[in-house]
Amino acid sequence: MRALRMHGYGGPEMMRIDEVPIPSAAAGQVLVRVRAAAVNPIDWKMRRGLLASIFPLTFPRTLGRDCAGDANGELIAGVADPRTDGTHADYALLPATAAARVPAGVGATDAASLCVAGLSAWIPLVEVAQVRAGMRVLIHGGAGGVGSLAIQIARELGASVVTTSTQGDFCRQLGAEQVVDYRRENFADAGPFDVVLDTLGGETHIRSLAALRPGAVLVALSAAPIPVHVPRADVRAEKPVIQATRERLERIFDWAVSGKLRPQVTRRFALEHAAAAYAAVEAAHGRGKIVLEIS
Repeated sequence: MRALRMHGYGGPEMMRIDEVPIPSAAAGQVLVRVRAAAVNPIDWKMRRGLLASIFPLTFPRTLGRDCAGDANGELIAGVADPRTDGTHADYALLPATAAARVPAGVGATDAASLCVAGLSAWIPLVEVAQVRAGMRVLIHGGAGGVGSLAIQIARELGASVVTTSTQGDFCRQLGAEQVVDYRRENFADAGPFDVVLDTLGGETHIRSLAALRPGAVLVALSAAPIPVHVPRADVRAEKPVIQATRERLERIFDWAVSGKLRPQVTRRFALEHAAAAYAAVEAAHGRGKIVLEIS
């Protein structure tokens, strides 16, 4: 089978498509014939070695974290263990506890796009912040893979949504009531907020704390390191673990079937063009999800 493997830490030159044996499932694993696999920020960060202290790798290592494909006569989707080979291949192994059957009405490409990104929006908003009707929610990076799903989830939960983005029309179509162009506007002027979903980190994290009302919550999925700062005693700052479970994935897929959550796949690439897909994900100002369509 074909597998996109990294042969060391570094840039795109460290990736190549190799011919490798089809893996065998051990107890608690499911072998999936991959139809589609998303390209997520964690993929290029792992390749660059930015997560080496968290997920130390041996090489070569197959890239990719989530996928959808055929297993035991059904379409299933889920998230691979980051300590093992990934999903950018013709076949992949998923932990049975981190995979779910994809219901009729959701295709493989859409299902793959809803795994890591969907969980990264669902867990912070539904489980950690417990967003509900009447809340004001700020979502940073609303046009991105996580942000485009987070806007929809927060709106479906009854919140009023403000987002930061340069792509105002796109974000408003997803349900944002106000789009702050961060190049010339201060998002704090739109506050105060009950919840902030911080997908950026860095100085944005500090400024977001100041935009919260007392008793509010800041949930961080930080892309950049958070500077040393004095925390506010009257708000809650959380950095949740994004863990796939069958129950979480089933709820996300059910929302997609019912139309509550619309997948935002904006670009598709063949496995042979994975380098271009990675370059697109690494570029700034991305929109929606990029997916490899493999078989």
